[in-house]
Amino acid sequence: METDYVKRYVNNEIPDMEATSPMDPPEKFAPPTVEQIPQESLAKPLQELMEEHEAYEKVLNVFDNSLLELKKNDWKFTPEISAGLKSFFQFFDDETASHNKKEEKCLFPLLREKFLASGEHSPTGSMVTPVEVMEADHLQVSQWVALVFNFLGISSRLEDEKSRHIILEHAFHLGEDIVETMRLHIFKENTVLFPLAQNLLTQKEFLMIGEKMKNF
Repeated sequence: METDYVKRYVNNEIPDMEATSPMDPPEKFAPPTVEQIPQESLAKPLQELMEEHEAYEKVLNVFDNSLLELKKNDWKFTPEISAGLKSFFQFFDDETASHNKKEEKCLFPLLREKFLASGEHSPTGSMVTPVEVMEADHLQVSQWVALVFNFLGISSRLEDEKSRHIILEHAFHLGEDIVETMRLHIFKENTVLFPLAQNLLTQKEFLMIGEKMKNF
């Protein structure tokens, strides 16, 4: 029940766009309907973002394995588990924030204009484009990461074993939500958002985006 409370607390901060999202496929990892473009044929800014996705996925795998090992080990930390979790939080602070800014400050504003002009948005209500869906993921995952980090810190200061296990179980489930959400997020960007961007943006616009990305 407490896990549900945590999820409700986080979700209250995120706009509910699931019902109208053009980025929600019927199946999570269903083959994309957008025509795929080889990575080497994409504009340089998109290639850079995809390369950063590859690094992120490697860290996510380590994070996921560390969480699973923590659960298997009856919520007891080992040096390997601690190192795996630490590597994720360091990467998130050092690399993910910069990556998200490249997307949100350099690519997304112009791409949103293109989506609105081309009709790539929700059919009813406020015009939700794929950009808003991706930005909502960024915000939600950032909140979850902060909660998991705090839960792990709190658990280390608890003397009561039962309470410590409850807190660590909350951290585990939120951590798994982070992994699942980010894997799907990366899949959507790589197979839907970036191919659409390649077709909608001009070479001149990509040059401008690339120059802006240098600041992050």
